[in-house]
Amino acid sequence: MPKISEEQRQARRDQILAAVWRCFIRKGVHGTSMEDIIRESGLSAGAVYLYFTGKQELILAAISTYMSQLRGLLQAVLMQEETLAPLPFVHEMVSAFTKHTKRQGIDLNSVILMGWSEAQTNSDVKALVTNFQTGYLDALTNVVRQWQQHKYVRSEADAEDIAKALLSFFLGSIVQEALLGGADPATLTRGIEGLLGASVPQGPPGKKEHGSLS
Repeated sequence: MPKISEEQRQARRDQILAAVWRCFIRKGVHGTSMEDIIRESGLSAGAVYLYFTGKQELILAAISTYMSQLRGLLQAVLMQEETLAPLPFVHEMVSAFTKHTKRQGIDLNSVILMGWSEAQTNSDVKALVTNFQTGYLDALTNVVRQWQQHKYVRSEADAEDIAKALLSFFLGSIVQEALLGGADPATLTRGIEGLLGASVPQGPPGKKEHGSLS
C-alpha cells in the first residue's frame, strides 16, 4: 500500500469529521450510528476505523477539533496588541463565531448545543468543554482589565464579573442563532449599543477603532 503524506492524512480526518458533523445535525449525537458516519463520509469502514476507533472517539474528536479551530479565531480578537473598545470588540467576537460556525454548508451552531448537552453526561466531553470555557473566561477577564485601564469600564468594578456576563452573552448568541436565528454581528452590536447607549464607548475620542461599525 503506498504511503500517504501527513497532509493527506489530515484531509482524510477532516473528511470524516465533516461527515460526523452533518450526521449529528440531521440525527443528533445518539441517533447517529457508525454506519451513518461511514456512509456519509463516502469511505470504507476500514478507512474510517483506520483513523478512529469508534463513535466515542469521533464525538471527542469532533468537539475538540471544533474548539481548537474556534480558539484560533477568537485569539486573533482577544490577543490584539491594541485592545478594541467594547462595541467593536462585540462585533469582532460575534463575527469570529459566525465565520467558524457557518462554513462549507455546515451550520455548527446546532452541533455546539449537542456538545454542551453531551457534556452533562459524558465526563470526557465535559472536561474538554470546561477547559475551553475556563480559558475563554480568563482571556475575557484580561480584556476587561485592559478596558478598565482605558477607562472604558469602571475601574472599581470586578473584572471577572464583567467577563462572566460577556461569556454568557457570547454563549447565548450561539443558542439564539441555533434556535431562532438573527444573532448576526451587526444586529447584536446594535442591540448592545441600544441597550446601554452612550455609556458604552466605541473608542478613544477622535480615533476610529478597528472593527467599529461607524
